[in-house]
Amino acid sequence: MQTQHRDFVPVADRLLANIRDLLDSPDPKTRVRAIHHLAAGVDTLERQVLLDAQSAGLTWAQIGEVYGVSRQAAHRRFSNQTVVPSDFFDQLLEDLDDEDVAPALARAAERVQRAKRT
Repeated sequence: MQTQHRDFVPVADRLLANIRDLLDSPDPKTRVRAIHHLAAGVDTLERQVLLDAQSAGLTWAQIGEVYGVSRQAAHRRFSNQTVVPSDFFDQLLEDLDDEDVAPALARAAERVQRAKRT
């Protein structure tokens, strides 16, 4: 029996929509910021998808196979990362809707630091 999984498509769509707006800016610093947001968002989404996959029973060997690395390399790459609260990504996307992105990133960084301390 397959476990219920989170629908990641709306999350990815929203992230891309936010990034698309920033990439359209004439300001090069804003475009660089957009790529930074995209990388951070994809990293967070990747970790959430991996947690979902593991809870559905996917093994490190199977994850490693997808990434083209050994079971040990996949475990080393992903297992020791801080697990963020389930609402972290949703809150990050809400913050990115703000007009000024820098304070949103500061709030996201604070949440990450709090998650690491707990």
